[in-house]
Amino acid sequence: MSRSDRTPSLCFAAIVALGFVIGGCSADDAADIDAAAPAVDNGAAGQPADAPAQVADAAGSRPNIVLIVADDLGWSDLGVFGSEIPTPNLDALAAGGMLLTQFYANMSCSPTRAMLMSGTDAHVAGLGVMGAPQQGPQAGAPGYEGYLNFRVASMADLLRDAGYHTYMTGKWHLGRTVETSPHARGFERSFISIDGAAHLGNLSWGGPGLAPYREDDGEIFNVDDDFYSTRVYTEKMIEYIESNRDDGQPFFSYLAYTAPHWPLQAPPASIARFEGWYDDGYDVLHARRLARAKELGLIPEDFIAEGPPAGEPRWDELTDEERRFRARYMEIYAAMVSDLDSYVGEFVDYLDSIGELDNTLILFFSDNGAEGWEIERFQNWADQCCDNSFDNLGSGDSYVLYGRNWAWAGAAPFRRQKFTAFEGGTRVPAFVTYPSYVPAGTRNDVFGTVMDVLPTALELAGTEHPGTTYRGEPVAPVHGRSLLPEFTGTGDVPNDDYVVGWELYGQRAIRHGDWKIVWDAAAPDGERRWELFNIVDDPAEQIDLSEAEPARFAAMQAMWDDYAEQNGVILTGGLNSADTEQATDE
Repeated sequence: MSRSDRTPSLCFAAIVALGFVIGGCSADDAADIDAAAPAVDNGAAGQPADAPAQVADAAGSRPNIVLIVADDLGWSDLGVFGSEIPTPNLDALAAGGMLLTQFYANMSCSPTRAMLMSGTDAHVAGLGVMGAPQQGPQAGAPGYEGYLNFRVASMADLLRDAGYHTYMTGKWHLGRTVETSPHARGFERSFISIDGAAHLGNLSWGGPGLAPYREDDGEIFNVDDDFYSTRVYTEKMIEYIESNRDDGQPFFSYLAYTAPHWPLQAPPASIARFEGWYDDGYDVLHARRLARAKELGLIPEDFIAEGPPAGEPRWDELTDEERRFRARYMEIYAAMVSDLDSYVGEFVDYLDSIGELDNTLILFFSDNGAEGWEIERFQNWADQCCDNSFDNLGSGDSYVLYGRNWAWAGAAPFRRQKFTAFEGGTRVPAFVTYPSYVPAGTRNDVFGTVMDVLPTALELAGTEHPGTTYRGEPVAPVHGRSLLPEFTGTGDVPNDDYVVGWELYGQRAIRHGDWKIVWDAAAPDGERRWELFNIVDDPAEQIDLSEAEPARFAAMQAMWDDYAEQNGVILTGGLNSADTEQATDE
């Protein structure tokens, strides 16, 4: 999308600061968001025209690069995006840098991480589905290995080759063996949950047994009962940086938090801070976040969001006991987001204390949209592992999810949620900060994706992707492009030829410029079809323009065909990677 119409947003920092005060007061201050916010003239900060080159070429002072990734965080779950949950540290980082209002991930965890580490499509990098399909046409096919394959070069390898220390803590989800671990893909030090886990103690997220962890190339181990994922991942990252900080090398830190992914767990004191905040229910929360988004200028005053999830009970249709439990689920979720903010604050304070904050680019985003699954999907494991009585909710031996209705509020103002290609599943909260280079208090509405992170990091580090050969083996070239000119305000990143596709379990989409087509594989038989939206004019995807724009619609469908062919997409007969028949678009 063109950014020739950039306009100043002089009051943004003041609005954000006001949001800090309001957001920390009560649950009544909830709000929601959309990325229809105006772009900002990044040149207003007086950046030199050759800022990216200065960053990359400054001998001995190349910037550190920090990626902070939340897990299942909804678009409106941060204060800076309209939430009532107090997130002062993340909001302050965003206010000190640039809010990215059109930044996209994939529809779920591991495909996003594959795109991030490779700069390519998930089907190219080995995560065409989550895990390796066991049967059907996808089984054994290239791009469906279930791990970050070796036909792509890893960001960590490339930055380590360029002289960076490379550290990772948190959720890997790109391979379960030592041979496919972070250690094998360029990370000098790593402490990982292999594919996600509970947050307090050692509970597996899916059962049976305990959650597997690995440090570096060591054996799998289990954590202790006093483990709290958000705290430990932060402490480990600080430990890794501290171990080498006197040698003068820059570092690449990948903090892949598992919060606020289910099962919802947080320390009792964290949960207690939110008692009573959500007693009005998800309908009220959605409306409040929507109103707050309008106050922040993130969506227009006449914006109309998607209505409540079909078939789900409204708040006033629940019994008193059901409302009591449902409100507690959201209290736990809010506690997890608040704790994430607190530990990010500790990490930032550490960078400041060692004199590295001003020489560090920090990029924050979520790995996908809000998660709407219900406990029934994991009921058998929850019945075996856990005590879900009211007073025990949120503890290390409880297992709950917050469900579609709270996720509807978390994804507001967008349509749908995780595991769909609609905006609520793929457009994620994001911001970037880098003192003296990224102008503070700005917004940017350029269309960007997690595939753009690798080329951005390489440009920042003053190095290049190897192209089609790495270490003597063929690799895929990157599909993403560097966003550094946008971040620093020194140039536009053209979107005219940038086509991005998504596909996961039959859900699919294509984005080109302001336009997007979406296929809802979960629609009833006979109703599955492509829809066409102008995402800038209609970010809530309410107005299907497929009949009004037949030529554009046909061109976008042709782009899908090209995308599927170029990336080796294999559609199955349903939403399950084990389907035995290949699907069609009928």
